[in-house]
Amino acid sequence: MFTTSEIILAVIIVTLSVVMPIYYYYQKKKNPKQDSKPSDGNEIKNYIDKINEITRKKHK
Repeated sequence: MFTTSEIILAVIIVTLSVVMPIYYYYQKKKNPKQDSKPSDGNEIKNYIDKINEITRKKHK
């Protein structure tokens, strides 16, 4: 039916498909600063401030 090499390969693939998501989940949980970009918050704040200034000038 199945050869030994096919069974070993199937076990390796199944094991990696279970272990790798768990590993990446804990890595992301351990280093949350790695995924977030701190500069995005400043860019958004500056954009909102710019829109607020334009709106205030229109309604003066």
